[in-house]
Amino acid sequence: MRCTAQLCFYKRYCDYVFGNETEAKIFSKVRGWETESIEEIALKISALPKASGTRKRVTVITQGADPVVVAEDGKVTLFPVILLPKEKLVDTNGAGDSFVGGFLSQLVKEKSIVDCVKAGNYAANVVIQRSGCIFPEKPDFQ
Repeated sequence: MRCTAQLCFYKRYCDYVFGNETEAKIFSKVRGWETESIEEIALKISALPKASGTRKRVTVITQGADPVVVAEDGKVTLFPVILLPKEKLVDTNGAGDSFVGGFLSQLVKEKSIVDCVKAGNYAANVVIQRSGCIFPEKPDFQ
């Protein structure tokens, strides 16, 4: 999981934890949670203790073509991804990192989680339509 899971969970400093469904299931297994439900795993990760009580942890798990799972404040929200015809899918390398970059681009602007996920989905969608992690010269994200 991004935000280097070992560092974040043992040091307990991460406000936002990102991962994909495979990483989430492995993390659940290692922790002995005995569940493969992405929504349940996201809730459990967001509820792990933090060193600072100033903010609650938000967990964001991507699932390829399936909805993005966001857990915060004991609730899970599912966000649909941008549907892409199979013939436009070129290369998924960098999709997760692109999602995180898009998400964080709006988080630093203090946008809502909805806007953050929208930007993450946009960035990942653009990257998977190209060979290698390449962005167009002029992105059109609103």
